[in-house]
Amino acid sequence: MSKFCALYSGSSGNSMVVSSGGASLLVDAGVSCKAILTALQEREVELSGLQGILVTHEHIDHVRGLKVLLKKLHIPVYASAGTLNSLYQSQLVPADAELRVIAQPTEIAGMEVTPFATPHDAAGPLGFAITTSEGEKLGIATDLGHITQEVDQALCGCGTVVLEANYDEYSLRVGPYPQYLKQRISSNFGHLSNTNSAAECLRLVQKGARQIVLCHLSQENNTPSLAAEAITARLQQAGCLADRDYRLQVASRSKPSPVIRF
Repeated sequence: MSKFCALYSGSSGNSMVVSSGGASLLVDAGVSCKAILTALQEREVELSGLQGILVTHEHIDHVRGLKVLLKKLHIPVYASAGTLNSLYQSQLVPADAELRVIAQPTEIAGMEVTPFATPHDAAGPLGFAITTSEGEKLGIATDLGHITQEVDQALCGCGTVVLEANYDEYSLRVGPYPQYLKQRISSNFGHLSNTNSAAECLRLVQKGARQIVLCHLSQENNTPSLAAEAITARLQQAGCLADRDYRLQVASRSKPSPVIRF
């Protein structure tokens, strides 16, 4: 059975792990190396089975612990050419790190990893569709200002989807952020609102998704209850019922979320 766990998810740091057939892939390393290793141990993920790190993009909340982690584990990093160049130039990875460009479906750790472009203000940001050794399909899309056709096509058909629900529109509008930052977040290359996330969740459930994980919630501009309520309301309006048609999890910002088996 394949397993997924959002170890940490939010504006302060992001890291996830996917396991299948005794092997595992880490997706991002945006918290400290110590926190990641502790979380992996808590979720019974064997370090000996960790065979690579997929990096969505180079923003610090996705790579904060990467350099120290690579010094301990010595495993390859997979990302777009733009992301890898940014990581190297900014010295966010060791000089001898094994950096591999992923631009097409690639087998890693017995899983087929298909990258797809995401609309975000970074150097070549990616999402990933992962087909496990058991044939199950997982889609991961964080840090995207809007749902493009490429994102939607990559996620459609995934039984489990990890999708950003970064901000509640009202909370962002009346919140403490300066106007330029509010505009960046709500732009087409910023982050995904609860409303837009809900619309995509409905489409994905109608296309066969049965497990939805909401990720990358803003500490200042969202809450787990607001995000869950927005998605649940949109799905219920269309006649989709929790537990019967889908399961919903909101990833925790501060601790490993429960493991999802799929």
